[in-house]
Parts: sequence; C-alpha cells; structure tokens
Amino acid sequence: MEIKKAAEMIEKEIEAKGFSIQYTKGLTGKVYPATKRCLIPQILTRKSLYAACRQLSHVLENVYIKGKSKRDLIELRAEEYAHKKMKELGFSVPREMTERATKLLGRKIRRTKKRFLRLYLNRKKSVDGKLQRIWEDQNKKDQEIKLEGFNF
Repeated sequence: MEIKKAAEMIEKEIEAKGFSIQYTKGLTGKVYPATKRCLIPQILTRKSLYAACRQLSHVLENVYIKGKSKRDLIELRAEEYAHKKMKELGFSVPREMTERATKLLGRKIRRTKKRFLRLYLNRKKSVDGKLQRIWEDQNKKDQEIKLEGFNF
C-alpha cells in the first residue's frame, strides 16, 4: 500500500469521528476532544504516518480504560496502537520512532516516581491529607507505611 492511500484512510477515520484535521510542520500531534480538533503532521513519510496513527488512537479513545487513566499508561497504549496500525497498513515501524517512544515513556514513568518520592520524603508538604495521615500513624505506632490506594 502506498503512503498516500494509508494517509487517506487515517484521515477518513479521524473525520468519521467528527474531528477536524489541522496539519503541523513537525512530527508532533495533539488531540483536543472538547473542540473536536486533531493536529497531525502532513503524511508524506513512514515517520509522519506513525505520528498520525498515534493521534488516531487518541481520537478513537482506544487508549483510555474505564475511569481516569494515568498519562503514562495512556501514552503506552497509544504507542502500542500505532505499532499495530502500521503493521495492519503494511508498513514497518521506523526504528527512530520506536526509540523516541521508549525515551518518552521512560521519562514519564521516572517523573511520576520522582513526584511520589518527593511527596513521600517531604512530610509537611504533602498534597493530600492521606499521605500525612500515613506518616502520623507511622510516628505513633512505629509500623510499616502502607501505601494501599496509591496508583502509579
């Protein structure tokens, strides 16, 4: 299949969901669900096709699970969908895009862990009272800190 035909298929799927398409200059994209806008790169290469497939996953909402999903999980599912879609269209995934996705997801996961560690270590500046109560129980009873209820 040619890239032009694949591009038309992706664009039709996005428009079928009621989203308007705007083109970006780079290999980035963004979906605005409230205004039904989808920013995708002009599809001329496999890299731009991959970026468009990734945004298509956000439009189709295949990346969200019941309730509020965490951003790193949403992005992981978007990457998996883009890989699957590229294979369905008969294109190989560019190695650079896979490496880029790996770095992006690694950064998001590290940032999440770092934020939690900062809250965990800085007792007085906890965002919600739950963490503060855990620390108070620890100091009173000298028990292990139980972290149930925290979803990373």
